[in-house]
Amino acid sequence: MNTQLISDWTIEAAAPPAPDHLRQPFPVTVPGSAHSALIAHGEIDDLTRTGREQDQRWVARTPWIYRAKVRRPAHPYERAALVFHGIDTVAVVSVDGVERLRAANMFRSYEIDLTEDFAAREQLEVAVAFTPAVEVAAAADALNPLPRPSEYVDAYNQLRKMACSFGWDWGPNTATCGLWQQVELKSWIGARLLSLDVRAGLGRHPRVGVAITVTGSVAALAVEVVDAAGTVHGGARADVVDGAARCDLDVPAADLWWPAGEGAQPLYDVLVTLIGVNGQPAEHASRRVGFRTVELVQQADARGRSFELHVNGRRVWVRGVNWIPDDIFPERVTAARYRERLTQATEAGCNFVRVWGGGRYEADGFYDSADELGLLVMQDFLFACAAYPEDGETKAEVVAEATEAITRLRHRASLALWCGGNENLWGYVDWNWQDVLGGRPWGAGYYHEVLPALVGSLDDRPYIPGSPFSPDGRHPNSPDAGTMHLWDVWNTLDYAHYEDAAPRFAAEFGYQGPATWPTLLAAIDGNTLDPTDPALLEHQKAADGPAKLQAGLDRHFPHPPADGVGWYFAGALTQARAVARGINHFRSLGDECGGAIYWQLNDCWPAISWSVVDSRGRRKLAWYALRASFAARLLVITMTDGRPTLVALNDTDEPWYTTAAVQAVLPSGADSAEQFALGVAPRSSTRLTLPAPPGAQLVVVDVDGHRATRWLIDDLAVDLPAHDVDVSSVAGPGWASVTVRARGLARDVCLLAELALPDAVVEPQLVTLLAGETVTFAVTWPAGVDASVAWADLVWTDNRLRDMARVWASADRS
Repeated sequence: MNTQLISDWTIEAAAPPAPDHLRQPFPVTVPGSAHSALIAHGEIDDLTRTGREQDQRWVARTPWIYRAKVRRPAHPYERAALVFHGIDTVAVVSVDGVERLRAANMFRSYEIDLTEDFAAREQLEVAVAFTPAVEVAAAADALNPLPRPSEYVDAYNQLRKMACSFGWDWGPNTATCGLWQQVELKSWIGARLLSLDVRAGLGRHPRVGVAITVTGSVAALAVEVVDAAGTVHGGARADVVDGAARCDLDVPAADLWWPAGEGAQPLYDVLVTLIGVNGQPAEHASRRVGFRTVELVQQADARGRSFELHVNGRRVWVRGVNWIPDDIFPERVTAARYRERLTQATEAGCNFVRVWGGGRYEADGFYDSADELGLLVMQDFLFACAAYPEDGETKAEVVAEATEAITRLRHRASLALWCGGNENLWGYVDWNWQDVLGGRPWGAGYYHEVLPALVGSLDDRPYIPGSPFSPDGRHPNSPDAGTMHLWDVWNTLDYAHYEDAAPRFAAEFGYQGPATWPTLLAAIDGNTLDPTDPALLEHQKAADGPAKLQAGLDRHFPHPPADGVGWYFAGALTQARAVARGINHFRSLGDECGGAIYWQLNDCWPAISWSVVDSRGRRKLAWYALRASFAARLLVITMTDGRPTLVALNDTDEPWYTTAAVQAVLPSGADSAEQFALGVAPRSSTRLTLPAPPGAQLVVVDVDGHRATRWLIDDLAVDLPAHDVDVSSVAGPGWASVTVRARGLARDVCLLAELALPDAVVEPQLVTLLAGETVTFAVTWPAGVDASVAWADLVWTDNRLRDMARVWASADRS
């Protein structure tokens, strides 16, 4: 098999609303999109930097044409085909003016046989004419209106296209088009590998099974298993009969693959060779695997059913994050960027990532990194928050895309669970869909029949019909069985109400906060942040988001800052506290709850959103809270019958025997202190009631460098002393060490180095200090950046916010 990339493409507008000068062809990069072509050509600004969404709506409403010249292969061949790995979305492909293909699915590949064309001509002109997706979706919705969230204008559910490209509550509407994946000319003589199924599992020994189907003259299949050092761990050979063959071989010396925090992630290359009838290799392929088992345990009990993942027979408490496309134009996400973002997940203690159903099946680089880093993956099929058509044409597209996704990903060590989609089952029950549908199909056939049948025939992993989903006929979002999404906290309640919930598995929950200061400032081309600024409001996509964000500030800060750094810090701090309160609570539930998947890890553009890492890869304060709450050893202070209770969790294989120190702080500033022995067995937890004198406002527990705090009174009633700290520092090229000493109780001490150094990284953050205590912040930043920084100005605390409130209150009285 020979493969040649087709990369010399042009793009042109076929009609208005594009301006006339764009009717002439100009170069375009493939993979790419109309938007990215216009950005490169200087016609529009990049929305992920400083562009304005409303200035670019014409792009999605313009019909575009891609063109390329494709030359006959110079080497000998028998067959040739043009393979489109991704067409976004509605397009007609012509070869020398003759229509050869109609595409209507972003999530699958297409192939055109060019053998006869090249027999007649040495060079072919290929044209891909795109029809605006928004128009096609609108026409389909007019004929068969299907419910979707009311805030989404375009009928994204009528097309097999990335739902969030039509806009979501954290991202802009681009609805772009283009050749978003590679286009290749493939040519071959004789043999061609049609399908390859590689499965790594555990029996008496680690074991690999390889099955192929082929076309052409192939005599045999040869398989070898090789480790990262190049050592061959076994080989096998099988004859090809009627175009198919299978090999099974034991790999007894192979080590087990484990999720992050549970063990190592050894990977092995399975090398596949097709042997021709002449005894020579005809084609090669490979898959990288890890040896492990994954089991979804849903055991009936007094409440309902558990929801647990067991890997290699061991229960793994899921510490996860939800993943959205990392760029509004997904072709721009490189393997290096996947690695950076998923490393940020594992550095925060995650062992799990869910690929959300409103995005895409990610590129191989995503799953490569997940395999290598030990991140279990829950892969949604691509349905989100809406009813979907079940006509024959759409069903055929769903089967094609799901088949391609399953066969591409089924060898992955990281892939743990398939999911039918996001919130569709819940929507049908609770979002007034049934009145609109009037009995028409809405997607249930996919979730309960088509997709489980495909997974069952093509893979061996567990499948659930959706998230949230509860078995046994329960409400889809029942807390007693299956996965649960908890959004009432953000939408209507306060983050303290996470402690009212007891989900069996928290698959979505989140709280908003601003992207980091430099990211938002660059996006609005400003020098401060004002939540009423129309430029900033463009980056807040949640329904009633500003009011919900403000409500959170009002619940926890007296007279919260209205703008500037104070507003930024208060918003970031509120999000961080919400992350900690939710995850700490779910982890404290022990055996009742099987895991927590925070919404969300990442962003696709500069946003006020639920992410913990912003679109420039900068950590928000919430990332530090996530890391603290996902620590393998964790202290959580909960309230039981009005009394503070310590839950000490030990998610390691070693016992945790130590001494704990507890202090209760009184309003007067005095405190009482006690010590006690603490013992936690491996992979278990211990609960202890803590002493708290009458009137105590804060309980602090210290164990082996771990600190847990619990405020026993409402945040608005907390009377913190003035922000009073001593700051000293030493610095060198690209680094600084900043020590902060608290003269009095200092709550949530943070060093906002990003205010002066946009790409600075700070360790740690969110430290509560008692009077006389110190914390040293390690700060690093890119080399060559001037660092003449007044560090004391960058130290922010809850105390400092309350100082500002006291000043405002005094001004109001005067």
